[in-house]
Amino acid sequence: MNYEKRICCFIDILGFKKHIDETITETGEDNIKKIKSIESVLKLSKKMTEDNGLAKSKIITYFSDSIVISYNYNEPGQLFYTLLDLLYVSFELANKGYLTRGGVSIGKLLHNSKYIFGPALVDAYEIESKKAIYPRIIVSDEVIKIGAKHTKVGHSEDDEKQYIMDLLNEDSDGLYYIDYITKSSSEFDDPEYDLYSYIQSLKNNFFSNYDNEDTRVREKLDWLKTKLNAYIKRIKENVKNNPNFSQEIVDIYSSLEELK
Repeated sequence: MNYEKRICCFIDILGFKKHIDETITETGEDNIKKIKSIESVLKLSKKMTEDNGLAKSKIITYFSDSIVISYNYNEPGQLFYTLLDLLYVSFELANKGYLTRGGVSIGKLLHNSKYIFGPALVDAYEIESKKAIYPRIIVSDEVIKIGAKHTKVGHSEDDEKQYIMDLLNEDSDGLYYIDYITKSSSEFDDPEYDLYSYIQSLKNNFFSNYDNEDTRVREKLDWLKTKLNAYIKRIKENVKNNPNFSQEIVDIYSSLEELK
């Protein structure tokens, strides 16, 4: 067996132990609603990361609360499609009350149906555990450069990089992350109305019990709060200054409140 040069994505569901703890009630009974919720998000994660039919070398391994996706680094256009899958997963899980964190690296890896090991997995895990810190999936600069070079048929390198960067945002620490907060509009059936519902869902899912969370959890939620508040402010300004929006839409988004 030999290593291959592969892009490796390691994704983890944050706070999974707490979610598992909530499957048992204070009286020791099974919390069927919570069990079904966890089952549904794990099934959803699997469904949304399964082979989209475009990658010849894509392999996915699921274990507990983590997902590892890898593919040969030179698959044309595959970085964009893989990051798009991860954007959808982050978006859908956040909408259901589960936050994700991860890292995307490149390097030597052995990944098949029986084994997964190698420097690329170690790097992706270290990005997730030591660099990501907050509920975000970090994509290394090297991965972005490699992905842009291996273009989809008909794309220039600049085209490919633009498609990739359209899914990412540069954070205040200079790291690029998959932006499931402001770049998920393609998931909405009716963007004008569904965006409002999504923002309210994030606020309700993660901040209704904020004061009772421990310091480590609040640190992660503060990152999300900063991103959400900046987005809410931007949306309200855009709606207010855009004459193409109906009064109903203006009224709906004018009522959006930033998190305290």
